[in-house]
Amino acid sequence: MLWIMALVGAIIGYLLGSIPVGLWVCQLYGVDIRTVGSGRTGGTNAWRAAGLKAAIPTVIGDALKGVVAIWLITWLFHYFFPEPATMTVDEAVAYQTALHLAQALAGGFAVVGHIWSFLLGFKGGAGGITGAATTMVLYPPVGGMVWLVGILLFWWSRMASLATFAVGASTFAIFLMMASVEDWTTYWPYAIYGIITLVAVILALRPNREKLKEGKERVVTLW
Repeated sequence: MLWIMALVGAIIGYLLGSIPVGLWVCQLYGVDIRTVGSGRTGGTNAWRAAGLKAAIPTVIGDALKGVVAIWLITWLFHYFFPEPATMTVDEAVAYQTALHLAQALAGGFAVVGHIWSFLLGFKGGAGGITGAATTMVLYPPVGGMVWLVGILLFWWSRMASLATFAVGASTFAIFLMMASVEDWTTYWPYAIYGIITLVAVILALRPNREKLKEGKERVVTLW
C-alpha cells in the first residue's frame, strides 16, 4: 500500500503544476500573456507582457508549484503511513524508497503540469523555474548546483531557453550519476525525477531549438 502514494504524488504534482499563475497575474494588468512573445505563461514572458511587477509574482508562484507538491505528499505519506517504531533493514529501505518515489513523482509531474496545464489546453511555461525550485526542495545539494548552472548560463547567454535546458540537463545528469556511482537503491527515484524533468523540458523547448538554429531566439533584456 505504500506504493500507492507514488500515484497520489503524481496527481498532486500535476494538479498544482497546472495552476496558470502567469496567466492570472498578467490578467490583473489587463494583458493576456498567451498573446505576447512566446505565448508561454512563465516568468520571462510575464516580463514581456506586463513588466517586472508581473514577472516577480509569476516566478514565485511557478517556483512554489513543485515545492508545495513535495511538502504535501510528504505530509500525506507520513499521515497515512506513520513510520513504525521498529523495522527491519529491508523494511526501512522500502519505506524510504516509497517516500522518495512519491516525492520525486510529485515534483516531476509539477514540472509536467506547468508545461502542459489542463487548464490552458495543455500549454503553459517551459519549466525552468519550476524545475530548479523543485530540485532544490527535493535534494538541496543538487538543487544548489542546478541553480548555479542555470544562472550562469542565463547570465552568459541572456536566453531563458538555454538556462531552462541547463536546468533539465544538469538535474538529470547529477541524479543519474549519484544513482549509478553512489547508491542505486537510494537514488533511483531521484533519477526518475531527473528523466521526467529533462524529457519535459526538451519537448517544451522544441520551438526554441528551431529559433536557435535560425539565430532568431529571443534575448532577455534586463533594462
